Amino acid sequence: MKIVGIGGGTGLPVLLRGLLELRDDSWEPFDITAIVTVADNGGSTGALREAFDMPAMGDIRKCMIALAPENSVFSSVCAHRFDNPESFAGHSLGNLILSALYQISGNFSAAVRQASELLNLEGRVLPSTDVPVTLCALHEDGRIIRGESNIPRAGCRIGRVWFDIQNPPAAPGVLDVLKDADAIVLGPGSLYTSIVPNLLVAGVVGAIQSSTAIKIYVSNLMTQAGETDGYSADDHVSALLQYLPAIDVCLLNSSGIGMGVAERYLMKGSEVVSGTAESEDRIRRCGVLPVAAPLLKGGEIKARHDPAMLARLVVSLARGFAGAHELIGVEGNGR
Repeated sequence: MKIVGIGGGTGLPVLLRGLLELRDDSWEPFDITAIVTVADNGGSTGALREAFDMPAMGDIRKCMIALAPENSVFSSVCAHRFDNPESFAGHSLGNLILSALYQISGNFSAAVRQASELLNLEGRVLPSTDVPVTLCALHEDGRIIRGESNIPRAGCRIGRVWFDIQNPPAAPGVLDVLKDADAIVLGPGSLYTSIVPNLLVAGVVGAIQSSTAIKIYVSNLMTQAGETDGYSADDHVSALLQYLPAIDVCLLNSSGIGMGVAERYLMKGSEVVSGTAESEDRIRRCGVLPVAAPLLKGGEIKARHDPAMLARLVVSLARGFAGAHELIGVEGNGR
């Protein structure tokens, strides 16, 4: 079985780590591939991409660390951020290594592949495109904001997003892994700045639509301030369907989020994503099956998906979907 995760930020690595740990304990091995956005322009990533005119590497680094062998010293070093001397402040070693490999090879996919070999990854990480791209957003008040990190600061609902370069080409291998996948998982992650940017790459939506894989969207636990303010679960699904009209399942969290955690998020402008019965019904009317499960990781000061629970649910859905297709195929041949 081949599972492909699409996204970026801090959400996709949660899924990847859960899948990796589940695969290690599974009697039936499966392949794991991450397709990752390269549109980030904030922090260390933003400074390095501007300095070297290269795609963003920060989300790539996070996904590689998630797929590195457990207790890997090298992956821990790659996650380290310098705080001294001043010229290196805020940079992670992993970002610097990817930048160096890019300078040496002159090709971002090659740099990611070489870094993956250094980390001895137990899965595959692919940038969605090799082209440096800038994410742009049109807000409902008519303002156009450039730069992924700037978009949530506008304080207004997003109408649509696009790249400054129309239809950037997909990086090598991206379209092939999508067409061959058994399960394609979008998220968890920021809707407009982590998931959708991957769908703006030429050929990606078509490859997903033509794939026989089950297409799963993992709804966020909390709204993101400045990006999905006031969005319910069905709002997330409706927005995503505008870019990808091919989603089979939406995974929703059924666990209650503690008052203390919810209040801390509310102070920063985020709230629990509503997954009420009415919201689930609206998701069904979109042609998407809502599946609710206790996906919240307990005992955390932040609202995070439980990697193990999420991975088990994704794999279970993928196996069930594949089994149903095989049964249909057998019955069809019998007729």
